[in-house]
Amino acid sequence: MIQFRAVLTAFASLAAIGASAALPPATAVAAPAKAPDWNRRIVATPEGGWLIGNPAAPVKLIEYASYTCPHCAHFMAEGMPIVRRDYIATGKVSLEFRQFALNPIDLTEGMLVRCTATPAAAVALGEKMFADQQAILDRAPDEATGERLSATPPAQLHTALAQAMKLDEWATKNGLPAPRVKACLADLSLRDRIVAIRGKAIESYDIQGTPSFVLNGKALEKTFNWQALEPQLKAAVAGK
Repeated sequence: MIQFRAVLTAFASLAAIGASAALPPATAVAAPAKAPDWNRRIVATPEGGWLIGNPAAPVKLIEYASYTCPHCAHFMAEGMPIVRRDYIATGKVSLEFRQFALNPIDLTEGMLVRCTATPAAAVALGEKMFADQQAILDRAPDEATGERLSATPPAQLHTALAQAMKLDEWATKNGLPAPRVKACLADLSLRDRIVAIRGKAIESYDIQGTPSFVLNGKALEKTFNWQALEPQLKAAVAGK
């Protein structure tokens, strides 16, 4: 004879198993969306520059700079790390770098920067130029060499200047294939693009020297270093 208590116990165990099996699977908790790394977002702009950061940032900063300008190199070393860390990284500020060429060396360096495969590579090579600026300029042609180079036909000028300053060797050491360096230095369309950026800067903002900054469409007066730029940038962010 089956004992009634044993049946009840067995039934209760089966019911518990059935109830457990009938429970819906646990809902997976979605991981929080990862914030964009705006410092890694670099694109070429129609104006010929490279924009770093959130393209929809409410505060838009443009820097006009020359690769041979010591004040530009100083800003790159002193101010740029703070701009990247405290402003671009938040998504509230974007920075567009535009070259403002001052001389044939500038043009030659800019042509090499435009040899790179991506906007991010262009920005990285430009920053390396600023870091190595003094060593590069230490190899600038003397007066006699400069006169000889001035007689060089335009199509060969930048190749000859790069060879005289060993800029072609510097470029290959910093990742540009030698055949590409040779081709880019002979490509006068790259030079013409840089010259056009300078002309547009003068026309649009009356830029006369470097570094110069444009903040939300307005050229900043007497702003040539990080100490002068920072309070204006901070105020612009606070106002948004």
